[in-house]
Amino acid sequence: MSERPSGTIRLGHIVDHTEIYGPGIRSAIWVKGCTLACKGCWNKQYWPSTGGELITVEKLNEQLNSIKDIEGITLLGGEPLQQAPEILQLIKLQKENNRTVMLYSGYEFEELDEIQKQCVALSDIAILGRYDETKRNTSLRWRGSENQVLLSPTGRYNVSDYQDGDNEISIHIDSNGELTVTGYPDMDTMLELIGDLITQM
Repeated sequence: MSERPSGTIRLGHIVDHTEIYGPGIRSAIWVKGCTLACKGCWNKQYWPSTGGELITVEKLNEQLNSIKDIEGITLLGGEPLQQAPEILQLIKLQKENNRTVMLYSGYEFEELDEIQKQCVALSDIAILGRYDETKRNTSLRWRGSENQVLLSPTGRYNVSDYQDGDNEISIHIDSNGELTVTGYPDMDTMLELIGDLITQM
């Protein structure tokens, strides 16, 4: 893996406001670097542990704190737990700011080391397990495949309150005109949404 200075996170992308990655309105943070390489992964652009932005935990925390009207943050990737010491620090800082934390990881709980377990334990919602394209189910709440488990380690949320249903998809266009599609869309749905968007422009 590419050298990453201690105290920094290799950042792939941030969406300031989203309603599809956890309860309420949240900021979603995709980190870069994942060696799990799940077949059919939607986020292969975040596999390499190169590129993106190297940002200190403190600076990223300040940036997130400047975003108004959010309930919390959601950490995705890439694999957040492959940067566990810094992710743990960020989780603690965000919780000090009364933000809730949702964490995605492809690891099973029994694979985790002690620091990774602390990250999960402090998360208000955690989704664990590798994406398995043979078990893909686009009607699952916040998950891509049926083997992935939905937990609330802190008890902050009752995950049984969040029923499975129709797949949620979000399209974001930033100030530079860059298009980002988040969620788990199938290709036909994505093409239809983008076509409708282009028609309206």
